[in-house]
Amino acid sequence: MNPHVCCESGTVSERPWAPWLRIFGRAGVWRRLKRYSQLRRERHQLQALPDELLRDVGLTREQARLESRRHYWDDIGWRR
Repeated sequence: MNPHVCCESGTVSERPWAPWLRIFGRAGVWRRLKRYSQLRRERHQLQALPDELLRDVGLTREQARLESRRHYWDDIGWRR
């Protein structure tokens, strides 16, 4: 089954990303992708921090582990 085929008309969508464009606009989609990349990078870096640095920022190893395991699209502050 082709995911780009419309169920009602049977035609192939030329722009499967069109719903994203309607929601965020072109610049908004680019900003979201950049934000997802940033979150992924930051969460991986957080996991690699030594315990001394985690204490400096007020986190425990367990809190850092839980934060680093969150998905990149799980962004509480996405409407910045």
